[in-house]
This record gives sequence, C-alpha cells and structure tokens, in this order.
Amino acid sequence: MDPMQPDPHPLVDVVPTSRFAVTRRWLARISGWSAKATFRIKRGPPALTIDELGKSWELTAEQRAALLLLGATKPGAAFIDEKVANINRAAFHRSAFVLNAATHLLFVDLAAQLLLSLPELKLALVALNLLLALVAHLQMRENFRSLLAGPRALPKKRRLWGLLSNPRYNKAVKKSSKPYARSAWKEMTLYRSAYFFNAAAIFLGSQFILPPERLIFPFGFLVGKITGLITTLVVFFDGWRGIRAGDDARLAREREVSVYRNLKI
Repeated sequence: MDPMQPDPHPLVDVVPTSRFAVTRRWLARISGWSAKATFRIKRGPPALTIDELGKSWELTAEQRAALLLLGATKPGAAFIDEKVANINRAAFHRSAFVLNAATHLLFVDLAAQLLLSLPELKLALVALNLLLALVAHLQMRENFRSLLAGPRALPKKRRLWGLLSNPRYNKAVKKSSKPYARSAWKEMTLYRSAYFFNAAAIFLGSQFILPPERLIFPFGFLVGKITGLITTLVVFFDGWRGIRAGDDARLAREREVSVYRNLKI
C-alpha cells in the first residue's frame, strides 16, 4: 500500500461515530429539558439529597454546610426529606398544570362541543391552568426557603425556673401547624378540584384546533385518532393526580394534627 495514500478505514469509522455523538447530544438535551420541566430532586440520605438539591438550586457554601449539619441529626434528616418531598410535589403540580394548559390550547374546544362560539372559554381554561402552575411554582419556592431557614426552634414550655407555663410555647406550636393547614387546603380544595375539572372538561371538549372533518382524508382520520389518544391519556392522568392530591391532603392534615399533640394544655 502506498504510504502517500490516506487510509480509507478511518472514514468508515468516523461517520457512525459522529452520528452517534450527535444522537447522544440530542438525547442528553432532551433529558436535560425533561429534568428541568419535571424538576424532581432525588431523595436519599441527607448528603445525597443535598448534593442533588445543589444541582437544581444554587446553594452557597454556608447553606450547604448548614444543611449537612442539620441532616446529621435524625429530626433534621426527617425535616430535609419532608421539605424536599414537598418541593418535588409542588414541581409536579406545576408541570401537570402546564400540560393541562397545553392540552386545552391544542386539543380541547369545550365551547364548540357545546355548540357555542366562545373562544374566550378556551383562553380562560388555559389561563386558569397557567395560574395554578404559578401557584405551585410559588409553593415550591416557599418550601425551598423554609428548607434553608431550617426548623423553627420552640421556646421553653415553662418559665421562671419551671414555676409558670410559657404562653409563647403554645403560640409557636400553633404557628408551626399553619404550613400544613395551607398545604392541605391547596391539595384538597385547589389542586384536587382542578384535576377533576380538567379531566371532565378535556373528556367533554376533546377536539383538535381544526375539526378533523375539515381536513383532507386521511389526515382528518389520523388527527382524530391521535387527538383522542392524547386527551384520553391526559384525562386518566388528571384523574390519578386528583386521587393522589386527596391522599396528600390527608397526609398534611395528619401532620397538622401531630403538631397539636405537642401543646402544653
């Protein structure tokens, strides 16, 4: 073989390798976008949870050290796990209502199914779902701030060398129960009702932006089938999330009641 001629074999190897690299980069991008959209923090031991938390939120060295110190104790580890679970739940609600908003925008026309010419109804349903997504986003931020603040230290139960009860203790206990009460109300009254309403509205108003009968065959048939499949999946998803929201509300109520057990009556 002439040494001046290039070896043809590297060309054969480079093309599949470059295609594989491009495909891998796109898969990594899609995975990154999906992770940002769902925003689920992996839970485990406190050190692992804090490390995963730092990948999604910006933590200073002081905040990371304080969380590690808090996670070294059993109550502190339980506090971190509870707050991270709340962050994941709120982030899931945010993604779910954005999904519902997109479904209403693209695949639902409730007014047309009711024989009404009312495009404002579609826009109102989209806006309401985006508003609920914003509420869930603010709830997620609130849980993150309370995680960084750490558990509130309760004052002493008694004062003056134990001779008198301390009324500030009961007030602090009652104040610590308010986040659980708000969470239970949001899960049961706001999120649960919204999921079931979305499921009913999507089931009744399933229709593509353009009615399938106006499209040329076979596009109308395909669009109708695909729209029905997508909306059916979203309806089942909303029903499942509505049931789970009820379970989460009951859990929040149980935690609220457990706080009151510490009252010194």
